[in-house]
Formats: sequence, structure tokens, C-alpha cells
Amino acid sequence: MSKRHLELLASGPILNKAEIVRRRSRFGEKMTIVSMSVPAELLSRFDEMLGVKGFRTRSDGMREAMRSFVDEVEWDSMEGENQIVITMVYDELGPRGELSVLQHRYEEIQMMLHLHLEKGQCMEVFIARGPNQRLREILGKIRKVKGVRSIRFISTSSPIG
Repeated sequence: MSKRHLELLASGPILNKAEIVRRRSRFGEKMTIVSMSVPAELLSRFDEMLGVKGFRTRSDGMREAMRSFVDEVEWDSMEGENQIVITMVYDELGPRGELSVLQHRYEEIQMMLHLHLEKGQCMEVFIARGPNQRLREILGKIRKVKGVRSIRFISTSSPIG
């Protein structure tokens, strides 16, 4: 432990002090060491899932969980900007023209991919970036398109550490 860390510990209880200890990741990013309390059962289940998901360390898993939490909260906010991937499944004879019109109407849609699935079904993938309000508007328009059987989306905010 560093001299500064020992001095902080000796000065009394420390709550939510992000500046306690910093180090660099293997990619050169500044990292803050955080200590937290969790129930033993939750930690055990978390450790099991780390292996399933292929994480090398608890820290890697916690960083990913924190990023997901931040993404979710920022998506829930009407303000701010995000990136979003939207997938739609529809019948081959369905709404492809309407989806193409949406792509041209919304400059936030930066890429579109069309895939032929089995049994006369197609998948369309939109990748869009922009203000949350506009991205929600795009999702709302897609939900109103007749013939779209399934819509899924993943949103992510700007990258953080």
C-alpha cells in the first residue's frame, strides 16, 4: 500500500472516495481501485458467470456491468446521445419499402443491412446514432410498420473507460 493510502485509512472511515488508489490498466488507462460489500451468494454466482462469459478477472466483469448500467440509465434519459442497433424480422413479402423510406428520412440511421432468413423471412438491421429523442422516434415508427414480427434493439452510450 502506498503511503498516501495508509494515511487516508488512518484518518478515519472513507466513504466513496474515488481518489484513494489509482493504477494503470494493461491498456494504459487510469484505474481507480474500489472496495465494495456484497453478499457471499451473489459473489459466488458472479464468479461463476465470469467464466461463462469469458472474463479474465472480477474487475473486467464489474467494468462491463457498470458500463451496461450507465448505458441503461442514459438510454432512459430523454437527453443525451446514444448509438443503437435495431434488428427487425418480417415476412419476405412485407414492409421492406417502408423500412427503406425510414432509412432515408432519418439521417441518424447510418447503416442498413438486409438478410434472407429461412422460410420466407427477412431480417433488417439498422445502426443509428444521435439524440435519444430521435432514436426513440425511429423505434416508434418501426413499431408501427405492418408486417414487422419482431423488433430488438441494443443501445450504448459514448464509450467510457
